[in-house]
Amino acid sequence: MNRHILITGGTGFIGSRLVERWLEQGHQITVLTRRPLVAAKRWQQPVNAVASLDALDDVSFDTLVNLAGEGIADARWSDSRKQTLRDSRIRLTESLVQWSVRTGQKYEVVLSGSAVGFYGAFDGQQSTPLTEKAPAGRDFAAQLCDDWESAAQGFSLIAGRLVMLRTGLVLGQGGMLERMRLPFLLGLGGRLGDGQQMMSWIHREDYCNAVDFLLNSDLSGAVNMTAPVPVSNADFTRSFASALHRPALLPAPAFALKLMLGEMSDLLLKGQMVVPDVLQSAGFEFAYPTLRDALTQLVTTR
Repeated sequence: MNRHILITGGTGFIGSRLVERWLEQGHQITVLTRRPLVAAKRWQQPVNAVASLDALDDVSFDTLVNLAGEGIADARWSDSRKQTLRDSRIRLTESLVQWSVRTGQKYEVVLSGSAVGFYGAFDGQQSTPLTEKAPAGRDFAAQLCDDWESAAQGFSLIAGRLVMLRTGLVLGQGGMLERMRLPFLLGLGGRLGDGQQMMSWIHREDYCNAVDFLLNSDLSGAVNMTAPVPVSNADFTRSFASALHRPALLPAPAFALKLMLGEMSDLLLKGQMVVPDVLQSAGFEFAYPTLRDALTQLVTTR
């Protein structure tokens, strides 16, 4: 089935890969972006890139994938930064709902972004396995995700299915791993704090495969977009250093990260043990179920 897909966040680390795949599959793609000229030149095949929803008032879509949002770890969490994070997720989603209602959109399916931060941040390995049935946490990141999902509920009246993508750390060529690569190659990598905090991650290709799986399924509601085997930060550090054939001897002390990053240090010093119960129960098969599988593939193919 060829789809007409409207995507926000289509120029980002995840979204750009999805657009590439969908073009190969023959879908018609429209990207809502602040830089439409840059986006339009990015892909060899034609992509309709627009800066405003008003440019799409006469267009109908059967699929909406809403991934837009400022990087939560890109800057210290000042009050103004927190508002920017909320606006880029919640206000945009509310605008999408309002525009969809006004223009009479009737989506077959809406996939809307969220994150594993929904469940709150846990010290060390205190987190028990968290399925999609686990409640929301109470810290800033959890409230941000909870409010983002609440805003997306407005799609429920105009979509056949609504799916919330609770995304973990996405590993691929570029992104977080690329920022880590040079320090680790120089032997400057190390665990964060005591390294006991849990990291719920997923290979980018598995993420994109899971998105296509969800688009073609009958699933709705929250879906944990993570690999089946979360790891501690210490295990992640050792595995990445080993894949690069380098030592990891320089841990980052917790007090230094707290001093430098303030409240945002929770993203690095705390974590969640999230498991993809919905995907696995539906029969989705991960190409890279373990961190070793993922890092071996990512480090050896550049």
